[in-house]
Amino acid sequence: MAQVITVGETVDVKKSKQVPLSFTGTVEKLYANAALLTIDSFNKADKEVVDDLKNRTVVNYKDIKKDGQAVEPPAPEEPTGRNNRSAKTTKK
Repeated sequence: MAQVITVGETVDVKKSKQVPLSFTGTVEKLYANAALLTIDSFNKADKEVVDDLKNRTVVNYKDIKKDGQAVEPPAPEEPTGRNNRSAKTTKK
């Protein structure tokens, strides 16, 4: 079963075609298909890559693991207030 992740949690990422290095990181922000992660722990050989990324990167959920298990994207948020496009505005 897929794990739900939240901001502030520690996750693992393995090197792949989409991810240039393996690392352990902290979730900073959740998006629809990916998460912004701070790179906390990594192989010393990848230091130059991490420096180029400024210790942060965006990773697709399919490449993130929590406690060895896959993670699932967060549920979409319901539009509210001003951003609700279906709300009608009237001019006087």
